[in-house]
Amino acid sequence: MRILHSGTASSQLEIVAALEQLGHDVTQATVSRDLRELGATKVRLSGKVVYALPDDIPRSTGGDLVARNLERNLAEFALEIAQAGNLVVVHTAPGHASAVARAIDIAASKEVVGTVAGDDTIFVATGSSDSAAQLVADWLAKAKDTEVAS
Repeated sequence: MRILHSGTASSQLEIVAALEQLGHDVTQATVSRDLRELGATKVRLSGKVVYALPDDIPRSTGGDLVARNLERNLAEFALEIAQAGNLVVVHTAPGHASAVARAIDIAASKEVVGTVAGDDTIFVATGSSDSAAQLVADWLAKAKDTEVAS
């Protein structure tokens, strides 16, 4: 995590090399799995694309990378996305709700007022039932390659 907090690791091989210098014997596959579990994503910081932890990603980091992070989290971890009035309820694989909620927060959609995450369920507050319906439609489309159901 210190390597990621430094904001200098731009590839998994760089992370492997840095860990080896610290005396840890790891493989690229292990680093890849660990990055996924930590919710790390690639972002552009100071003109360089690097791996960053969710809390290290500025909310203003924009555009494509943030959108892809949300899409990836929804596709990988969302099991069900449904509307309940002005709420969107997202059921995830156990233990993944907070990472998906963080991706929703970072994406800073104008429809999202806020999120509350448990272990496997996220409540996403919106300003209206129309906004909630739009989010459900958008997120189901983004996660369409998975078994996500409405």
